[in-house]
Amino acid sequence: MLVWVRNLMESWVARGFFALLVVVFVFWGISNVFTLTGSATAVATVAGKPIDVSVVQADYQRQLSQAQQQGQHPDLAARQQFAMQALSDAVRQAILRQAAAQYGIGVPDAAVRKVLDNIPAFQNNGVFNKTTFSQVLQQSGISQDDFIDQIKNELVGRQLITPVISGGAVPNAMLSPIFALLGAQRSAALVNVPVSAQPVPTAPAETVLHRYWQNHQRQFTNPEYRKLQVVILSPALLAPQEQVPPKQIAAGLARAEAANPSVPVRSADVLSVQDLADASQLKAAWKTGASWAQMQALAKRYHATPVPLNAMQQNQIPSASLANAVFSAPQGQVVGPIAGDLGMYVFKVTAISQSGPDMEQLSQQVTQQLQLQMAQTAVAKNVDALQDALAGQTPLNQLPNNLGLIAVEGTLDAGGLTPQGRPAPIPGSDDLRNAIIKAAFAAKAGQAPQLQTGPGGSYYALAVQKVIPPAVQPFAQAKAKVLSVWQSAQQEREANVIAANLMHAVNTGTPLAKAAEAAGLSVTQSPAYTSGEKPQGEPPQFVPVLFSLKPGEATMLNNGKGFTVAVLTKVTVPTPKSDPRAYARLKQSLNKSLQDDLEESFLVGLQAQDKVTVNQKLLAQIYQ
Repeated sequence: MLVWVRNLMESWVARGFFALLVVVFVFWGISNVFTLTGSATAVATVAGKPIDVSVVQADYQRQLSQAQQQGQHPDLAARQQFAMQALSDAVRQAILRQAAAQYGIGVPDAAVRKVLDNIPAFQNNGVFNKTTFSQVLQQSGISQDDFIDQIKNELVGRQLITPVISGGAVPNAMLSPIFALLGAQRSAALVNVPVSAQPVPTAPAETVLHRYWQNHQRQFTNPEYRKLQVVILSPALLAPQEQVPPKQIAAGLARAEAANPSVPVRSADVLSVQDLADASQLKAAWKTGASWAQMQALAKRYHATPVPLNAMQQNQIPSASLANAVFSAPQGQVVGPIAGDLGMYVFKVTAISQSGPDMEQLSQQVTQQLQLQMAQTAVAKNVDALQDALAGQTPLNQLPNNLGLIAVEGTLDAGGLTPQGRPAPIPGSDDLRNAIIKAAFAAKAGQAPQLQTGPGGSYYALAVQKVIPPAVQPFAQAKAKVLSVWQSAQQEREANVIAANLMHAVNTGTPLAKAAEAAGLSVTQSPAYTSGEKPQGEPPQFVPVLFSLKPGEATMLNNGKGFTVAVLTKVTVPTPKSDPRAYARLKQSLNKSLQDDLEESFLVGLQAQDKVTVNQKLLAQIYQ
């Protein structure tokens, strides 16, 4: 029950469900995944009807192009995910079409037109514009027919699913206790006993330190170190050295600008006025040189509303007449009154500019992308030569110097630290660094280096020259550290004793304030926490412990820097009447969760009825 309650706030959508479903089809299958024999181009079937591979291929290419435009370079796993998503979308649409045909559900053209008319991206001055519609779809790589089919499929899905889920609602008898459980708040009086505030004890006799060293040798043991040589072949490391011809940068910049066109924007200070005479008075005052702050104050006398417009596109201004006037007026001139739907407008254009990417930054991004592409080509060219050299037992320090390799040598532990406690200077990303460290501690000393594939299209090879086993530091060498650790342990013990005495005093009847005062400590009040909150500045177990206490009961927690004594002081349990908005939000969320479950069950039933199959080999050809 509690697991279900925790999941109530999370929403599942049918598309995500089908993505998971297709994963199951591809890797495990339902009634066995097999290669379809009915059609050489069918990547899947739904109720015996084929889904042509071109449908999935087109959606896959759109996703891939979008990722590349964003500067990404999807690897095989990412490309496979794109293909799976494209297939899941196609399967979902086919299942919904099959159900629509079965139940006689259709979508009239008027319904499609209504949806199109209400999509802001296709509007010009608030009205659907066919030219804008075509341009947006062209930039997105979607044909008009495919987009309209998507709308029809969405409308069909609504007609199928809405009647199924519309009756889903959580009863109040269940909702009220859940609301009380999730919304209950608890706060506590706190006393912190920091370790650092305890007096540092004087150094004991050397025999005491020696005995402490003997009893805690794990704290004074050096970890295992490995001395190794590494060579790295990485596009990311080679890219900054690549020289891109200016013509290629210009062409790439032109493509990037075309994908992210600049749009004219204007900023203006606007006064919305109901009366023509008032508008004229305001205009006259403004033209005498009054500032915008002065005009805002003056607007109150004339029942006008000041409306600042900041970097607005023309189609973002609600009034078409005002938008046309703003984009026709020169900067700095007071214009108006302009008649609008809700009255008169007097305005001054304060800035004229373009919305779009920063050209300097865009040029830098394009250059870096081209450098990376050149580096990837270089790596692909050199990796075979590197593999051949390693296969020929060439030592790492004798590899050809024309392969773009970066070589490093040194000693480090499994955490990537040198014996001096500093991070080992391994170049590249954190993922590459971690992969090399992991491989170093999996290899054996003297083992011949082998080429290994790293993240981001990189390669590396390493040789472990020496394994330095863990060793206890001699007492003479570790004496200073032993003293420091011993003193810290004594301070922690003292803080522990003080906190334990405070907790015992409270639980035996002494008020916390009195006990804290006697110990020279102060009391603070915690915020009011709910059971699902993460406390700021308190140990992670603070909230669960707080919700296990009785009012007035004390507990003691290790906060990482000392100890906290907490006494539960206040418990607040909400009711639907005390917080109707939160109750309504929870009800809406739980109802949505229940409706999502109903929708998921309905789609599972449709899928089982339609017997979906997937051509695994043909699907793999899309992304490989």
